[in-house]
Amino acid sequence: MEHKNICSVISEKTGMDSRTAARLLEEFASVLGSECAELNRVAIPGFGSFEGVKHEEEIRTDLSTGEKKLYPPMIEVVFSVGAMLKKRFN
Repeated sequence: MEHKNICSVISEKTGMDSRTAARLLEEFASVLGSECAELNRVAIPGFGSFEGVKHEEEIRTDLSTGEKKLYPPMIEVVFSVGAMLKKRFN
């Protein structure tokens, strides 16, 4: 499902106009991004939780050329499914 479709569904289910639904979704993504960047956990009861996990920098070797490359540290967002959502799909 794409952003436009999600906004339409939110708009229909809540009765708000599609612009407001789009803004709400964008603000949620913004809050989620900033909290995960600070390695905080964002939990949505019944749905699941998002958490930022920091990976340290590392040196990897390309097996075909033998060249070594330095990969900078990065933050990965990990999603854990909530119990109610998991139960709904099983």
